[in-house]
Amino acid sequence: MATAFSGNVNASEFERYAIPEDDILDGTPNSRVHWVRPDGQGSQLVGIFRAEPAVFRYVWEADETIHVLEGRVRIELEGGEGLELGVGDVGSFTQGYRGVWHILEPFCELFVLTP
Repeated sequence: MATAFSGNVNASEFERYAIPEDDILDGTPNSRVHWVRPDGQGSQLVGIFRAEPAVFRYVWEADETIHVLEGRVRIELEGGEGLELGVGDVGSFTQGYRGVWHILEPFCELFVLTP
């Protein structure tokens, strides 16, 4: 197993991140991910996520912490709670929650998943 990992927001190795079509409520997210610390390389997964303005449902399948690098997002959590995050903001979410993401402008985040 590797002991050090690195990535870059401008990396050319982004791969498509498929959001199920039934979960896309508006727009075309063109979502993609660059894995900094992929599955099988320790207890956390780390990546950089990009998306275009769109609205989609999302289920947290792991505890997830995000740091917004570009753009803005409004996240409405099931049950009425919500938050809006912009450049420099950090949000953390608990596994099992459901929400709706409103990507308000071209968006990029660093995320850490802890299964």
